[in-house]
Amino acid sequence: MGILNIKPLSRVSKIIFTGLFILILYSIIASFVYVILQNEIDLYVKKSTDLALYTTKLSTDLNDLIIESASIIKYSKLNDKNKLKTSLIKARALITSTDKDFKTVRHYIKTSRIGTKTILPYINKSYFNYTNLIRPIIKRIIKYHSLISKKIFLTPIELALYKDSPVFSPFAIKAVDKTIKRERIIRNYVNLIYLTGSLLIFASILFFIFYSKRKTKEIENLYAKFNLIFDNIYDLAYVTEFTDDAVPKHFTEVNDMALKKLGYSKNEFLKLSHLNIINAANEDILNMMKLLFEKGTMTYTTEIKTKDGKIIPFEVTSRIYKNKNQHPIGVCIARDITDRVKLEKELKKLSEVDPLTGAYNRNKYKEIIRKEIDRSKRYGYPLSLIMIDADFFKKINDKYGHATGDEVLKDIVSLIMKNIRSGDYLIRWGGEEFLIIAPPYASLNNAYLLAEKLRVQAELNYFSAKGIRITLSFGIAELMENENETPLIKRADNALYKAKNSGKNKSVIS
Repeated sequence: MGILNIKPLSRVSKIIFTGLFILILYSIIASFVYVILQNEIDLYVKKSTDLALYTTKLSTDLNDLIIESASIIKYSKLNDKNKLKTSLIKARALITSTDKDFKTVRHYIKTSRIGTKTILPYINKSYFNYTNLIRPIIKRIIKYHSLISKKIFLTPIELALYKDSPVFSPFAIKAVDKTIKRERIIRNYVNLIYLTGSLLIFASILFFIFYSKRKTKEIENLYAKFNLIFDNIYDLAYVTEFTDDAVPKHFTEVNDMALKKLGYSKNEFLKLSHLNIINAANEDILNMMKLLFEKGTMTYTTEIKTKDGKIIPFEVTSRIYKNKNQHPIGVCIARDITDRVKLEKELKKLSEVDPLTGAYNRNKYKEIIRKEIDRSKRYGYPLSLIMIDADFFKKINDKYGHATGDEVLKDIVSLIMKNIRSGDYLIRWGGEEFLIIAPPYASLNNAYLLAEKLRVQAELNYFSAKGIRITLSFGIAELMENENETPLIKRADNALYKAKNSGKNKSVIS
């Protein structure tokens, strides 16, 4: 019995021992497998979390960059130089940071082997869109912030560039953390993390791509509007690059109006510089550019040469933009002032010329006499004046009328202009009185000979259509040392008075 009793116990003990052994071995193996899987899970969770953090930083930097570009436009419009400077510095730093973030995410995916097939293609596509679309636009805004804000009136950049469209939403991080806490079953944990994380990231990428296409269209429309405005500005608009010492290099941008006005193709114009189109000596152009660099902005008038050699006057407003690590840029708006210059010349002529006879008036006399007296004293040239008066002119007006009197005055001026030198000046002094300023080399004797010549010609001539005869009286004076215009005019007037009171039709020297 004992032996019989022992055997069953032995069998049970073996079964129990074997079962316990198997259970213990299974537990050890399961624990070992659990530890291994848990380590892999922890490592995967860490890698997934790090990836989420990296993408979130990328999203944050990109959105901050867009916001700063909007601030650049805002502060450019407000002309807030301090805040504008801060925004420009931040924007440049964010461009560098965003470039680095894209590279970090791509590198991390490749090294961690998470999302290589599902995420990396979209990261590459996002990076392509950023480097080829967003980044150049923002850099252009940084580079030409004042031109864009003051001349183009762009919509705030946050409405045109991926507003509320992060590369990876912060929701991705929360979703990963929630999945890690909820799914603790070893068998499905890794797969669920891969699946959930991939789907969320994939969804974020799809969202970004959707917005990217939409905003790309908006940006294309924005550029189309920009080009439409730039090319349809009535004035000439062009951009040029300068060296740091204010020497103009070739043009970099030009609008259609400039090409049409100056006759160049775009390729031809972009090979030129200010030295080629401004009608001035190179030294004068370079001095003007240096002055522009000192002031930062300047409005000046100049003449620009067209392709066929025509010279056109323009009023140019230029502004210089200086950025670190880049050559200075000059933006110019040029307005054709041909009509204005013509009008100014006509107005100047009206202010200087007697409208009836065409001789100079008293306004022009003041300019001429001062200039000629200064020149006479500086170089020792003789300067003579001849005062002229039409004899018995009142009788002509009384007998024939003022219209005929006006014709006689015109004929007198015509007679005098035919007999004086090109360097002499004829001035209508008032009524029927005229003044000849004869510089230089017109000594008192030469002036007397000229007066006599005119007197004889007038005596032999018939005036107006009615054939009226008239004589002229002359008073002549030469500028003396240390004398100014007042005594000189007085002496010539006194000589004329003597001629009039001694029988008229005479030339008298003072």
